[in-house]
Amino acid sequence: MTFKLEIYKGIQKLLLFVMPFFLLINNAFSIEQYTAHGGPVKGLAVSNNNKYLASASFDYSVVIWNLNPIKENNTLIGHDASVNTVKFSPSNNLLASGGDDYKVILWKISEPLVKNDEINPNILGKHKGKVVDIDFSKDGKYLLTASWDGSIGYWDIEKRKNIRFIKGHKGPVYSVKFSDDNKYIYSSGYDGEIRLWNRSNGEFVRPLIKNGWGVSVFEVSEQNNFIAYGSIDGKIIISEYNKDKKILEIGEDRTPILSMYYLKNENLISFGNAKGRMIILDTQKWALVRDFNAVNGPIWDNILFPNDSSLIVAGLDDFLTRWEIFDFPPEILERPGPARRFNPIRKVENGEKQFARKCSVCHTLTLNGKKRAGPTLYKVFGREAGTLKGYKYSEALIKSDLIWNESTINQLFDEGPDKVTPGTKMPIQRMKKYEDRRDLIKYLKKVTN
Repeated sequence: MTFKLEIYKGIQKLLLFVMPFFLLINNAFSIEQYTAHGGPVKGLAVSNNNKYLASASFDYSVVIWNLNPIKENNTLIGHDASVNTVKFSPSNNLLASGGDDYKVILWKISEPLVKNDEINPNILGKHKGKVVDIDFSKDGKYLLTASWDGSIGYWDIEKRKNIRFIKGHKGPVYSVKFSDDNKYIYSSGYDGEIRLWNRSNGEFVRPLIKNGWGVSVFEVSEQNNFIAYGSIDGKIIISEYNKDKKILEIGEDRTPILSMYYLKNENLISFGNAKGRMIILDTQKWALVRDFNAVNGPIWDNILFPNDSSLIVAGLDDFLTRWEIFDFPPEILERPGPARRFNPIRKVENGEKQFARKCSVCHTLTLNGKKRAGPTLYKVFGREAGTLKGYKYSEALIKSDLIWNESTINQLFDEGPDKVTPGTKMPIQRMKKYEDRRDLIKYLKKVTN
């Protein structure tokens, strides 16, 4: 197997050398981008009937997309912080989401899904830390959640209640799954273990994998006798399910693996890392199918589609990127990548730079600024906090008596939102230097009026 991988890498290097000349005469190898969010995209899910795609974002929202063709259908608002993960139920009538607000939310999906129809959030419950993964039982009656509070949430969907929080991992839990027969629970975490639990009583059965580094993502195929997982030290490892014996190991650059997707019927499994690299494997031959840079920055989630042999990746950009995975060679991505509004590469004044880094992911400066986690800052000076029409504020901000001006904005970034606006949805961040706060306020006064 190692020999096969080395041959592939040699061919890949040769193709990367000739690729620029090839692209001069052939522009067929292109990527597609789909925009609906106002911030980086953290999670993806596809419905079991392949009609819908869901995406979770830093902008506090979940977007449901029509597939074939891909088109924005509905935006779901209900979280009070970044949404990290989404999952459709087996019958496609529910969508579950979890985020940095510790909430687990259920959304009822009706067929046909009408564009911009209001879908209300139903809060199933809360963890004591951010929620990063979700799985439905095969019968759709139960839900699992993985949280950075070190627990696995086990929920009864019909009764809308938590059955138990399962604890045992040392540190955050990164990923959870039901077994094929729903009798067991699989989980992985910061402690480097993939564990097996008894679903009925929550008791720990045994460790399946003991890895030296945290296991960020994993898939278990009982039928095909393998466990595939990605590690925070950058390794992709395939082991036998019945015994701890490695089938394949890839990885040498210490870049964390952040996402994976198993396309069972097509015998494909994909991995995305923190530097935008995608690796796709054939699960029958355990041969390398693709190894290329899909985006600039982390790949927080990815999905393979069987019908058109395409790949959709989610990361730092506020759009989804779609690749035709069997077009070869793939496009060359420029490094270190394009300028993003929160990290401009052109030279700008300090106030604009601070706005880009501290504010622009959540706020716009335009009159009709939408698709962001926070309200527009257009004409913010002199505005009473929590009063802009069309934005859903927290009760804490609505009840506050703040007026946004030079003094209160300076205080906000000096002491932090947790002190100035306690109980609000604003992320905790501060600016230590007075000069940075002064320049930001000067810039905001100039551009918001």
